[in-house]
Parts: sequence; structure tokens; C-alpha cells
Amino acid sequence: MAKRWIVLLLAIAVALAVVPLATAGPGGGWAHGKKKFNLVGTVVGVTVPDSTATPATTLTVYVKAGTKTVRASRGANLTMNVDPAARVRLVKIGEGCVDGTLADLVQGMKVKVRGTIDRTDPDAPVFTAKRIKAKTMPTPEPSSPLPSPAP
Repeated sequence: MAKRWIVLLLAIAVALAVVPLATAGPGGGWAHGKKKFNLVGTVVGVTVPDSTATPATTLTVYVKAGTKTVRASRGANLTMNVDPAARVRLVKIGEGCVDGTLADLVQGMKVKVRGTIDRTDPDAPVFTAKRIKAKTMPTPEPSSPLPSPAP
């Protein structure tokens, strides 16, 4: 009789443990899929219209690498909208990451961009940047001319 109760209690415990796992949705964090993108590239240009303009702020990036959703743009320029609440971080030598603005982005900066893709129009998906991390590459110091070889 005691074995029956133990088996029954074990069956109930397993059932209670499986139900929450089966009903749970995807976890938090940065979700992957067809509606998100990550890319690495170089800033080509930033367009910040005045406050009365309807078009959003745009960022054009020469794409070097990225997730599957942006691989078609690799080796080309990708123009994307910038979310008004986008987080811009600047990597500064000696200071680490500091908060920045879109006005701080200049042509030639290396960037990592995360964002979303609106595919309501399948022929023209709209990329929207949510997080931008930019770094200015240090300019190399001019090298001194090599001494001429002795005769």
C-alpha cells in the first residue's frame, strides 16, 4: 500500500514540474529571429532632420558582417531608421564606454548595431536601430622615413 502512495506522489510531482515548463514562453534577453538584427560595419552617414520633419533619423552603415537577417546587405550600404529612444554608446580610449548621441557619430566610425525589422511590406523591410555602439579607430602616427643603407 505504501508503494502505491509513493508512486502516486511521484507521478503528481513530475506532472507539476512538467506543466510550467510546457506553458512557459521564450525567455528574456535579446531574442533572435526574423524580426531582429545585429550588424557590424562602418558609418557612412547620419541624417538628423529638424524636429518638424516626418521622416525619422536615419543611419547609413557599410555592412561588414551580421546576423542572417542582414547577410544580403553584406558589402553594401544599409540605411536604417533610428528609434528616438535608441541607446548610443561611444567607446573612448582610456575612458571605456560613455553615453553619446547621434551627433557624435561621424563617417568612418566602426559600429555595432542592434535593432528590429518591420516586414509588413515584404519587398521593402524597414530596419530600425535600437542600440548603437561606436568606436573611432585611432589614426596611425606618421612613420619616420627609414634611414638609407650605408654604401
